[in-house]
Amino acid sequence: MASRRGPPEPEQEAAGGGGGGAEATRRRPSGWRAVAFIIGVYAAAYIAGNAFSFSLTSYLIDRYNMKQNAATNVNNIFSGTFNFAPVVGAFVADAFWGRFRTLLFGTVVGVAAMAVITLSATIHQLKPPPCSPVAQQAGTCVSPSGLQRAVLYLGMGLLVVSAGGMNPTSLPFGADQFDERKEQHKGGLTRFYNWYYAVAMIATFLALTVVLYVQVNVSWGLGFAIPTALMAVAFVVFLVGTKMYVYVPPEGSIFSSVARVFVASCRKWRLPLPHPDDARRQEELLYNAPSAVGNGRRVFRLPLTLQLSFLNKAAIVTDADEEIRPDGSPARPWKLCSVQQVEEAKCLLKIIPVWISGTLWFTVVTELINYTFLQASTMDLHMGKHFTIPPASIVAVLYLSVALFVPVYDLLIARAAHRVTKAGRGITLLQRQGAGLVVGALAFVVAAAVERRRRRSAVAHGDGMSPLSVFVLAPQLAVMGVSGAFSMVGQTEFYNTQFPDQMRTLANAAFYCAQGISSYLATLVVNIVNARTRQHGGSAGWVADDINAGRIDYFYYAMAVLTGANFVYFLVCSHFYQYKGEQAADTLGGHEPATDSGSISESEAALLKT
Repeated sequence: MASRRGPPEPEQEAAGGGGGGAEATRRRPSGWRAVAFIIGVYAAAYIAGNAFSFSLTSYLIDRYNMKQNAATNVNNIFSGTFNFAPVVGAFVADAFWGRFRTLLFGTVVGVAAMAVITLSATIHQLKPPPCSPVAQQAGTCVSPSGLQRAVLYLGMGLLVVSAGGMNPTSLPFGADQFDERKEQHKGGLTRFYNWYYAVAMIATFLALTVVLYVQVNVSWGLGFAIPTALMAVAFVVFLVGTKMYVYVPPEGSIFSSVARVFVASCRKWRLPLPHPDDARRQEELLYNAPSAVGNGRRVFRLPLTLQLSFLNKAAIVTDADEEIRPDGSPARPWKLCSVQQVEEAKCLLKIIPVWISGTLWFTVVTELINYTFLQASTMDLHMGKHFTIPPASIVAVLYLSVALFVPVYDLLIARAAHRVTKAGRGITLLQRQGAGLVVGALAFVVAAAVERRRRRSAVAHGDGMSPLSVFVLAPQLAVMGVSGAFSMVGQTEFYNTQFPDQMRTLANAAFYCAQGISSYLATLVVNIVNARTRQHGGSAGWVADDINAGRIDYFYYAMAVLTGANFVYFLVCSHFYQYKGEQAADTLGGHEPATDSGSISESEAALLKT
């Protein structure tokens, strides 16, 4: 039987499209030189997004005279759509526009969004008149008019559209500036993932401290104008680097390719697979077509693996003359798929269990942030004798901890681990996420001990306010920040390296989607805990409206147990997970992904034959 391979593929140095044309096709990735022009967009977007989202409820209550429940509902809707918008943006980028155009569009819309929001906070005609505390208590405040609501919601809608364009593309577009086939770029790409989040966390820290203080104590208009100006400046700098960027063109929707794999494997479910040890028979029976040539994408060919082997049947050739055209393409794409398509579909399926674990991690982090804010609202907010901080600003400790620990991990821990393990990263992607779960459980143990002390002092004080300094809450946030440096950055790098190459934008969207789902799961967890504890611990439950009447310390212990259970689940997932491009099953203590080293084993090469 004739071999089912296609002609060999030429390698491309860089991608053409997006904005560089033929010149960009010949352009070599310049690594950090190009990233220097992009990094400002990351930072400005994080400052703008967090400066608005973290203060949105307070802004609606203070400046739009909304009642607390109405303001909370608006915030929840905005938060959900803001985190799910990257899924749509990722699809558009991967299938139609490409990462550069989508990122450029998101940046332009982001500047416009912040400008509208700044105007809504500055122009008197665009906001209702101020309301005194007495009028708020009486419920006689003037509600916002239709025009005022429309302008506000326009700005919020534009910010959601901007998130859809920027959030899923900023990290992959930066990664496109590194050539993973070159040794000097491999280490740079790994450090890029670490420093990307270091910059993002520093930006979030500034939003929660400097910008939030200006909003609450100086002016809402000035508090929104600052990130607006930063966005505009970052946009100009971003445009300056357009002659240096590598542009990866869109590949079209991969979802149709994945669907074809499932359909073709079901249609051939009765066909037997060749024996795994018979490489020659594998090569003869399975269709290994060439990838599309001339689109400029740097392609990593995936070897055939034995996990989810049922899907391998989609690549079985039953009649070469009928199923394969002379040019090597399949005559019936819904009946015959290539080994590459099969392995890309497997990549998506294998990532889902690990993604679920990451979503649960975001859920418990959301719980800690929410109730740390409530704890802070009952504590002494003074920093020195005359300076007080907003309650939400204490959460900045978490993001500062991430920003400070990422360089420690990159420069010390990873390098020390590399000397011991001889692995490329020192610590594998799954090991890094697992370490984050362990540290996260420890953070809740610390939080429970602090809450027990806070509650005791608040009850003893008589008025529900604890005389303890709000900075007593800093240790639990700092420990969770270390967890984030392991888990959050590890998740990002995991998705970006384990998704199929043409779906890197969607991989980044999966990260934001996990955050969006965690917001809803956090509410579900609280409802379940209250439902159970009302039956056995009184009418209020552990998570009461009055935290002094509840038992938040018990709730934190429950979150520590949930994180521990998530860690056990994660160990199981890690044990069975194979990194993209590997033949042997990888465990939590396993090898680095083959795609990182750029090499495959001899048995894989025998199967691939390309």
